[in-house]
Amino acid sequence: MLRTRVLTAVVLVPIVLGIIVLGEPWLSITVGALVFLGLAELINLLDAAGYQPPQVMTLLTGTAVTGAGLLVANRDGVSGLPGELLRVTQPIGLVVAAFVTAVLLLGVAGFTRADPRNGFATWAVSSFGIAYLGILAPCIALIGHLGPVGGSAATEIGPLSLRAGMAWPLLLVMIVWGYDTGAYLTGRWLGRTRLIDHISPSKTAEGLAGGLVLATAAAGIGAWLIGLPAWHPLVIGPIVGMTAQAGDLAESMLKRAAGRKESGFLIPGHGGILDRIDSFLFAAPVLAGYALLFAGFVA
Repeated sequence: MLRTRVLTAVVLVPIVLGIIVLGEPWLSITVGALVFLGLAELINLLDAAGYQPPQVMTLLTGTAVTGAGLLVANRDGVSGLPGELLRVTQPIGLVVAAFVTAVLLLGVAGFTRADPRNGFATWAVSSFGIAYLGILAPCIALIGHLGPVGGSAATEIGPLSLRAGMAWPLLLVMIVWGYDTGAYLTGRWLGRTRLIDHISPSKTAEGLAGGLVLATAAAGIGAWLIGLPAWHPLVIGPIVGMTAQAGDLAESMLKRAAGRKESGFLIPGHGGILDRIDSFLFAAPVLAGYALLFAGFVA
């Protein structure tokens, strides 16, 4: 299993780094494709858990909400009909409008269930599904649009003069991958104390500690690339690392409810799409919020 994981990582890492270097529109296209595949896995998990979501409607509305989020992230370069949609949905925002529409449609779909309790569960769980992926995932693309005040994502920052829109996604990837690697190896070699046994028996307190150490070290490198003061990694590393772990546990809880070990089979040694992006779904909004609130960057 470890050999398969390593071989898959050797293939995937250059692809991910290449997308970050290329930037938009490839970043948003990639996020959109991952969400579409992830929604299919999520629907399958919810169905296996007994919730029976309306499959086609959940897939379509979830994709629409994701598309709205990606349009908002790319708003400076959007024109034509998409640009008009952004304009007419102010001040509530295109993402809110898309999500509200999706919730209403899914509520109507719940009317078709003979048992009102089943209909309500269908409505609630399907709405959760599109929020989980459709709202959180576009934050990954949003990070690629961060720039310094008075500048943009194309502004060169840090000692290597990287584009801001490349440096921040690199920081996100380095922290999440650093945490995952540290947690996996430390837990495998030293893990004794179970962390949250009823959700993920393989997670250990020792793995958590090892993951946070490597996440903080990775944050140090990433913060240096951005040009942040030296104290930022000491905050960013643990916070984003813990958030990445929470994202992993959230998906593990979903898989437990469905009685599945993995969300899918598309990535050898790693499971499905959700198994690979679950940490990013939680970590990206937190890192974006940190950049906007404390690091002096704008989107």
